[in-house]
Amino acid sequence: MRQLIIKIAKGHKDEVLKSIEEFEGKNTIYLPQDEQDVFVIYLPNRTVNNFLKRIDEYEEPEISLIPRGVITLYPPASESPGQVADVQPKSSLEIYLGGIQSVGSVKGLIGYSFAAGIIVWIGLYTTTIFLLVAAMLVAPFAGPAMNAALATAAGKMPLLKSSLKRYGMAIGIGILASFLMTVIFPLETLTPLMVEVSHVSKVALLLPLISGFAGAINIVQSERDSLVSGAAVGILVAASLAPPVGLVGAGIYMMNWEIVWSSVFRIILQLLGIHLAATLVFYFFGRVTPGGVRFLKGNKKLTYLTTAIVTLGIGAMMVWQFSQPPFLRKASMNTELTEELDKELNKLDYIEVIGKDVNFTNTMINGNPTVSYNITVLPSDTTLSESVLKKRIINHLKENLRHQEDNIYEVFQVNVAED
Repeated sequence: MRQLIIKIAKGHKDEVLKSIEEFEGKNTIYLPQDEQDVFVIYLPNRTVNNFLKRIDEYEEPEISLIPRGVITLYPPASESPGQVADVQPKSSLEIYLGGIQSVGSVKGLIGYSFAAGIIVWIGLYTTTIFLLVAAMLVAPFAGPAMNAALATAAGKMPLLKSSLKRYGMAIGIGILASFLMTVIFPLETLTPLMVEVSHVSKVALLLPLISGFAGAINIVQSERDSLVSGAAVGILVAASLAPPVGLVGAGIYMMNWEIVWSSVFRIILQLLGIHLAATLVFYFFGRVTPGGVRFLKGNKKLTYLTTAIVTLGIGAMMVWQFSQPPFLRKASMNTELTEELDKELNKLDYIEVIGKDVNFTNTMINGNPTVSYNITVLPSDTTLSESVLKKRIINHLKENLRHQEDNIYEVFQVNVAED
């Protein structure tokens, strides 16, 4: 339930009270004054927007909406538990106004973006995972992401332009901070964490779709119905953006264009996926539509056109990803090649496999990306010398390892353990 305080010109008392009853208002308080009537109203979340549309017919009301849940208890007392448990999503008006209110200052956006860029660079430089998490907490990406989706759902071009501007500013400042840190502390080679973060999976699209869905659901739900804090959802949104933003700055300094382009791919894919998922949630679940919010007259063409562009953009990104093997699928190919390696090693009865690891490197040999197979085995047949054993294993793998790509340069490292 939401509490509203309304001032309205005299002469409409009966109509207003009738509207309150129609929209399931409870515990209404009526306070007559000399020139205006004052109503303190408690309405279910879902009816707030339509109720305000109705009272707009009575000249120009003054409205105070308190965006916090209110527990209303009314007869019969035996139904109180059910009344308290009735938790509904926010009204479309509150969702939209809340998005606008969360825009915040440009100075804060600049400061947090710069701080996040520095923190993520330190995390990548020192291979410290928890610093990447800290950068996700600080990075101000969630606000512009959700506001851009709100603008698309509502068909409001000014809000969309403002959100995209803030989006670009936050990402650009994060890249600049990472670049400056690399200038101050020059890097000659990528750290292991940088290499790992630069690898893209074939299921990379799922993360932004889930992030956008979770972020929008958190905004639409009332505070008593949300099982996850807003900060946690903000981290989820930033998790898909902060690390690649930091990598772009370092990659530009090192002129490592593979790192730069893989990071740019991830950033664009995250932006499009978050936007699409959040827009659909706001439109269908939050009822934020061009004509669905009081006083808001959005442009339906903008909603449909922007959604179509984002959808086509995602399709183009998928074509780009799967037409550039294995450039933009190294993370998932590591897993696939490990499975193939395990299958082939299990066919060799003269060894026991102690450990195995498959990793793409950022080194190009003969113009092809390089994958390293690192295997540790314990020989079952002690009559074989170490050199013969290694040669037999490598020859078997070269002849039998199967994968879809033919432009991969493979190197093998076999370590023979002793018991």
